[in-house]
Amino acid sequence: MAGLLLMSAGCSSPVTPGSPEKGKSSAGEKRPAKLKKESPELTSQVEAFCGACHAVPNPQSFPRSAWHEEVNKGFNFYYESGRSDLRPPAMVDVVEWFSSRAPKELQLPTHSELAEQPKVPFRLVRLLSADNLGQSHAAVASLAWRALEKSDRPELIFCDMRTGGVGALLPAEGKSSFRRLADLQNPCHAEVCDLDRDGISDLIVADLGSFLPQDHSKGRVVWLRGKTAGPYEPHVLLEGVGRVADVEPSDFDQDGDLDLVVAVFGWRKTGQVLVLENRSSESGGTLFEPHEIDPRHGAIHVPVADFDGNGLMDFAVLFSQEHESIELFLNEGEFRFRKEVVFAGGDPAHGSTGIQLVDFDRDGDLDLLATNGDMFDTFFVKPYHGIRWLENTGSFPWKDHFLAELPGVHKALAGDMDGDGDLDIVAAVSIPETTAGKQVRPDFDAVIWLEQVAPGQFERHGIQKGHGRFPSMELADFDSDGDLDVAIGAMRDDDHTPSVGVFWNDRIGPRTGG
Repeated sequence: MAGLLLMSAGCSSPVTPGSPEKGKSSAGEKRPAKLKKESPELTSQVEAFCGACHAVPNPQSFPRSAWHEEVNKGFNFYYESGRSDLRPPAMVDVVEWFSSRAPKELQLPTHSELAEQPKVPFRLVRLLSADNLGQSHAAVASLAWRALEKSDRPELIFCDMRTGGVGALLPAEGKSSFRRLADLQNPCHAEVCDLDRDGISDLIVADLGSFLPQDHSKGRVVWLRGKTAGPYEPHVLLEGVGRVADVEPSDFDQDGDLDLVVAVFGWRKTGQVLVLENRSSESGGTLFEPHEIDPRHGAIHVPVADFDGNGLMDFAVLFSQEHESIELFLNEGEFRFRKEVVFAGGDPAHGSTGIQLVDFDRDGDLDLLATNGDMFDTFFVKPYHGIRWLENTGSFPWKDHFLAELPGVHKALAGDMDGDGDLDIVAAVSIPETTAGKQVRPDFDAVIWLEQVAPGQFERHGIQKGHGRFPSMELADFDSDGDLDVAIGAMRDDDHTPSVGVFWNDRIGPRTGG
């Protein structure tokens, strides 16, 4: 999901009319004498200018040939911001400073396969094609295994941000059942809850308002109200904001009803984190009062939990864009939250894509699985993309365990795939077409299983190779045979990439029916 909403998030733009020309330090000023790239004076200037709003970019993040475009992008961001409090160095000097410290090419990782066959075999089966969704290419941004009614079997709830569809699937080896629940603009994430406390399940949907990233006010939070009969009834709870990437329900003020925390990703100039206080009346009126909790753009995910054990619900935020951090917002009551940094990427090109709350080490507290694999902004396959376990140590930041390199990784989920009692990890990759044609090799991993063979030690197994286009994934026992299967949602539909598919786990034995 995350990489879809990050598409072109950091793409370069030409110098705008009225901006200083390339090579001038500020409007109307001539460039000072060229400084040597090794000079302490230039290093100091670069660090002051390029680190004024975020961490100083790591020269190793891009190949040498990319740094002219990256520096030009940074200068344009500064000029377009309206700031005038910095003295930009000469752009040609900054380009040389970065490129002289960059590798000629990024060295992509290679992974040797285990000689023996993995003890868990997987089979990919198509569940849903783009024809079902009404368009040649899907963009399935999220998958969630949820029961829409308390007595019902769970279904695979999906959002397709290209066609606008919100739907439900019941996976089967034969023909899977499919029903369309609603048609919105660009839905990105849906969560099941009973918002109006009438005993009927509803859906709360984050709607981006545009497929491609833009600064606009078309983002929405939509309540799909469940009824005893007939289709879901859409109600807009929030509108007039930037692109909404995630929304999660919880009772933040302990008054017995559900409030909503909203990740407004926005783009460059729009975005924020909001909590919508539920002030709806018992007579049936619906009213939510917004509280801005954080003004930054780039929020992707806002999972909810009581992290500090004080009985009040908190939430985590994954910030992308130039922020590249994971932060906890600890509830202090009356819609006041204290921020604590769990992890800082340390480079604006880190490429955050997703987080999952999970007690990974089974010690009684919640940890985080985190992925960084976004290449929809710079279109380079990056060797430093991967999966990490952030261990909750009771202090901040949490302990960072880097588990595996995986260029383009968008989703990682924990689950016991082999039935041995510990948590493994399955991860999926999403790489844009423009990048794949030039850089992706046939031996690249598109979906992997990290088998935990000892505490904190993993063996890597490739489930699918080649060009990964899977921004969404879910783990569950879809066929009720006693083991976890892997559902994937894609950005493309072809012979190797179904819009929605499942890797059936045949550890116990292949199924012949649904």
